[in-house]
Amino acid sequence: MLGGISLIAFLFLWIRLYQLQIIQSDKFQARSEANSVRVVEELPGRTLICDRNGRVLVENRPSYSLSLIPYEAKRNPHTISELSIILSRPQSELQALTQNKGLPSYQPVKLARDIDFHTLAAFKAREFHLAGVSYHFDPKRFYPYSVAPHTLGYIAEISESEKKKFPSRKTGDIVGKSGIERQYEDILAGRKGYHYMIVNALGQITGEIEDKYIPPRRGGKLYLTIDLDLQILAEKLLAGKRGAVVALDPRNGEILAIASAPKYDPEVFTGVLRSDDWQKLQNNPDVPLLHRAIQSGYPPASTFKMVTMTAGIEEGLVDEEYRHDCPGYYRLGRIYHCFKRDGHGELTPIEAIEQSCDAFFYKLGHQLGVEKIAHYMKIFGFGSKTGVDIDNEIAGIVPDKQYLDKRYGAGKWSKGLAINISIGQGEILVTPLQLAQYCGILAMKGLKARPQLFLEMHQGNGEVFQSKPEITHIDIKPATFEVLRSGMRLVLSGEDGTAKWLDDPRWHLAGKTGTAQNPHGDDHALFVGFAPFEDPVIAVAVIVENVGFGSTHAAPIAVELMTRYLEISEVPQIVAEEEPADSTGDSASDI
Repeated sequence: MLGGISLIAFLFLWIRLYQLQIIQSDKFQARSEANSVRVVEELPGRTLICDRNGRVLVENRPSYSLSLIPYEAKRNPHTISELSIILSRPQSELQALTQNKGLPSYQPVKLARDIDFHTLAAFKAREFHLAGVSYHFDPKRFYPYSVAPHTLGYIAEISESEKKKFPSRKTGDIVGKSGIERQYEDILAGRKGYHYMIVNALGQITGEIEDKYIPPRRGGKLYLTIDLDLQILAEKLLAGKRGAVVALDPRNGEILAIASAPKYDPEVFTGVLRSDDWQKLQNNPDVPLLHRAIQSGYPPASTFKMVTMTAGIEEGLVDEEYRHDCPGYYRLGRIYHCFKRDGHGELTPIEAIEQSCDAFFYKLGHQLGVEKIAHYMKIFGFGSKTGVDIDNEIAGIVPDKQYLDKRYGAGKWSKGLAINISIGQGEILVTPLQLAQYCGILAMKGLKARPQLFLEMHQGNGEVFQSKPEITHIDIKPATFEVLRSGMRLVLSGEDGTAKWLDDPRWHLAGKTGTAQNPHGDDHALFVGFAPFEDPVIAVAVIVENVGFGSTHAAPIAVELMTRYLEISEVPQIVAEEEPADSTGDSASDI
């Protein structure tokens, strides 16, 4: 009897050992390794960002962070007290970082970023005694030229809300927060690598399983459409001002320069953002964090007059033979003054653009009405986002009947609003980028290209991905564009052009000045232009806030940008280079 019981017990023990050692060996092997092997991430350096000619705009510099595994901190209480001394931070603060209930206790938690050499050396001296603590390379961005901070954007630690957009990322990971860094996060971040480190019972690293190492996949180079020389010049010309500049190639929508002023120092966001630095940026009355080129809406003023003229021609109200006699005002119940109080006299449509006659467009706007003007605004892209490949672009405002009914009540607004809208004043708001795209459409006689910043991506394996222009054509008659473009050419070359003193004999330039009334201060200066007139390669929009006339403050910036780009692009000149004209000549007061 006793022998039978012993036999049964032996058989049970043998079966159990067979299960543990043979059938479930893989399971317990994995558990054993989990207890003795720690997975340590190796971050790739973020992809370099370059201008269209390969000059690096954003690169990486060495930076290190310290992390702690919460489970090891609980097992080794002295670790927190020693780290408190090394990092010069309260124990309670460090302890709180390791007690995030939403995280697994074995997942490393970042305690400090961008630590200096002294701190790293202090840690290395005590590393063997600090169970669960490790240091890692973190991507720290460096900006060799400190240009286009609003467009390039910045990186920082992922927030809880951003985990939905980037589900593969975890707490402590770095992601793009704005601009290009955010738009192309997936290709800029690369792929993490992994080291499998051997740890002892005390949680101390004693070696590495080298054949399990997974190397990180580093990015290559992201080329933007921006031309560094033109970008630097745009920012230089805006220095000390508030405003924006956008220059693009109207043939394909490639943005050559996009500047917003004032700008901020991108280095502020490269390490640990100090609270006082953030407060200075947030509380600055000039709002340096605002990307004015895509986030600010302005009345387009007289740069808008080509829209009104388009509507007038397309609706059959005016043609090349049409004449309007400007007495210096237009009367509709009350008097609407032209900027030239003594009048322009008799004008053709082309001359009305050249001289920016308000009275001509008052009459035309009154005849057209709000809805027809709004219709043609939308054809040129106003009231909609351009689709540029960075975030937070606004659509602006097209004051159509629906908008005005909502604002003032159905039918309770004056039909006279069309008079102000006809010269780009009143309820209408546009962005500098929309103005640049609009100018490009005029330059290309109806070809509409979506503005873009992505040029091409060069992968580490040699693959190259190139962008493709998105081109459409707006439904406007070719003859209409001949009138519009001829008027814009005369703005710079005509005897009565509002920016005639800026014409350059080397190329035929075209443009339109504008001065937007501002109820909150001095007028805003505007200018849109393109060149060369015959075969355009650049279209520019400039807005300078609270400075006065467009012809004297915005037009010179645009002309310098256009001529500089034509120089560096080696566009053939019409005549040999001559001495520049006297810039002290008479300038129009538009306008």
